[in-house]
Amino acid sequence: MKIISLNTNEINQNGYHFNKLTRNKIGFIYTAPIKIVPDDCLACDGYVLKIEDYKKLYSVIGSTFNNGEEAEDEFRIPDYNVTKRFLQPSNEVARKIAAGLPDIEGGYRHHGWGGDSYYGACYDNFQSFNYYGTGNQALSYKNGFKFKASASNSIYGNSTTVQPPAQTVHLCIKYK
Repeated sequence: MKIISLNTNEINQNGYHFNKLTRNKIGFIYTAPIKIVPDDCLACDGYVLKIEDYKKLYSVIGSTFNNGEEAEDEFRIPDYNVTKRFLQPSNEVARKIAAGLPDIEGGYRHHGWGGDSYYGACYDNFQSFNYYGTGNQALSYKNGFKFKASASNSIYGNSTTVQPPAQTVHLCIKYK
C-alpha cells in the first residue's frame, strides 16, 4: 500500500503519532541480559532526581512514577529492578497491578438419597457404600467437604491469571 498524500501528523506502524520529545529515545527502557548501565542511561531503581539536572527525561516521563515523597523540584524514575515487577503492555501506563491468583472454590451438595454432587475444585474422594439399618433397609452413605484456596492464603482470588515461567533481566532508562 502506497501513501499518496498525508494530511495529518506522521503515524508509526502501531497507529501512534511520532513524538518529537522522544526523537533521541529519551525515556525509553533498555533491557540488558547482565547487570550493566550504559553511559546515557540510569538503572530503573526508582531514583529520585532533580528536574533541573534531568530536564529532557522529565519532559518525557514527568511525575508518572512519583509516590508522594518527592520535593516539588524532584521526580522519580521507574523502580522495575527494585520491585521486580513484570512489565505488562497496556494503554494505561505506570499502573501497578497486585500479584495474585484466581480463587479456587468448590464443595459438596447433598440432594437426598442418591442425588449428591461435588462442584468446583472438589471431587468425591470417598467411596459410597450401603449398609442395612433396622428392618433390613439398604441405606447409602457418602462423605463430602468444601475447599476454598483464599481461606488458606490471601494471594488466591486476587487475579484472573497465574504467574508464567520467567527470565530476569536488568532494565535501564535513557536520559540523554
